[in-house]
Amino acid sequence: MSSQLKVGDTAPGFSAPATSSNPLVLSDLLQDKTVVLAFYPKSFTGG
Repeated sequence: MSSQLKVGDTAPGFSAPATSSNPLVLSDLLQDKTVVLAFYPKSFTGG
């Protein structure tokens, strides 16, 4: 199942690996910070 997000939509919850031992968890970051997500689907690719 895939979903399409539009500019301004609320991001779904997620976690991602981090350079520290703890993963980045969106809900943790939102507790005391403003979060901006930028997605570059073709970064660092040959296409």
